[in-house]
Amino acid sequence: MKRQSLIYSMSIPKSSPSNPDGDPQGRANQKLRTRQALIDAAIALRDEGHHPTVAQVAERAMVSRATAYRYFPSTEALISEMAADREMKPLDSFWQPGDDPVKGIGLAANALNTLLIDDEIGLHVMERSFMSVWLDSETHEPLRPGRRMSYIEPIVDSLKGVLTPRARKRLRQALSIVIGTEALIAVRDISGASVEESLDTAAWAAKALVRQALAEEEQARQKRK
Repeated sequence: MKRQSLIYSMSIPKSSPSNPDGDPQGRANQKLRTRQALIDAAIALRDEGHHPTVAQVAERAMVSRATAYRYFPSTEALISEMAADREMKPLDSFWQPGDDPVKGIGLAANALNTLLIDDEIGLHVMERSFMSVWLDSETHEPLRPGRRMSYIEPIVDSLKGVLTPRARKRLRQALSIVIGTEALIAVRDISGASVEESLDTAAWAAKALVRQALAEEEQARQKRK
């Protein structure tokens, strides 16, 4: 299936602490910036007509080859990540603040999961890359780019006037389970769902979680009366 390339810039914290070595969050942010710099370099090289290797991407990003290979053990892993970054639709192309959050999260789940499952081999390569990086890390800090959260967080944040901070946090966490690589691998490989069933099930689960959070808040509000 030929995809239409849509440039999507992943949101990554820009600030850097004065002493990142003593700050776990600072180290995690720096690693995310390094990962994104490698992806951006790969996209730039591809746009110039090249078929970049990890070594070429490292040189363009001004990162050592050893560091680049820690993030992307193979060219296939890098290409899969690059494709996801290029083609992920901006949230505002299908949902705006004020729109129905239940419908919005269903559309978001379908948009990201469709992108991932369109290249199922790439989906597994991407997951293997994440696992390899985590296993090779001494600290085992999470290094996933967290693309799903760029969809989940704005939709959940639109419920600030309805859900408590605790309820919104739990909803964000729950939604991260049903959207993304792990969700698709589970429903495809473990439950034996077809591609269509996988997409439908994930969108259904995401919408069900939002509905449940809203229902629980309404029940709590009625008890407070």
